Amino acid sequence: MKVSRWLHVAVFAVVATGCNGLNQSTAETPVEAALQAGERKTSTDPDVNPDAAAMADFQKRVEAYAELHKRLAKGDAAQKQTSDAGKLNDAQNTLTARVQAARAGAKHGEFFTETIRPVFRRLLAPELKGQAGRDAKAVLKDDAPNPGSVPFKVNAKYPDGQPLPTVPANLLLTLPPLPAPLEYRIVGQHLLLLDTGADLVVDYILNAIST
Repeated sequence: MKVSRWLHVAVFAVVATGCNGLNQSTAETPVEAALQAGERKTSTDPDVNPDAAAMADFQKRVEAYAELHKRLAKGDAAQKQTSDAGKLNDAQNTLTARVQAARAGAKHGEFFTETIRPVFRRLLAPELKGQAGRDAKAVLKDDAPNPGSVPFKVNAKYPDGQPLPTVPANLLLTLPPLPAPLEYRIVGQHLLLLDTGADLVVDYILNAIST
């Protein structure tokens, strides 16, 4: 599966287009610079990125998970367009049960391995400094779920009724892009890898950021 950076572009484009008083060419310059910097940091090319091997391994793992999810999200578990909330819930519950069964032996660190965890911490650390860092921390605080409500347990269901924290654009742009249905979420100081289709915790990094 090809992994695109469409989400990165979309998030940052909103920021760029909202800058009053800037013409189009001026607004695009920092966007392109940020995207190129992010691509270098997460590249799987060893000539570009010293962490290329770790990035390639992480990409391989998340793409394999996405393929698993795709195989399981069929039949009664297919997410079909409907206005019937009951049918939507039934399909998601079926999908959740299938993924949990398929990954019954899943363990912490299968995606965020010992090799990749320090790389993610290094990527996130500079983005939490200065004014941009203060703004990012404010966003994380505003969107935070209730303390202790989110289980840091692989294959556990993300709790119903709890908010999914927004990942600030400057943090999102510096992390490796993910194939659907995987998304990053930050809860407190911890980074979650979520399957948003099945509402499951796939993996996590404790103390990924400093507050």
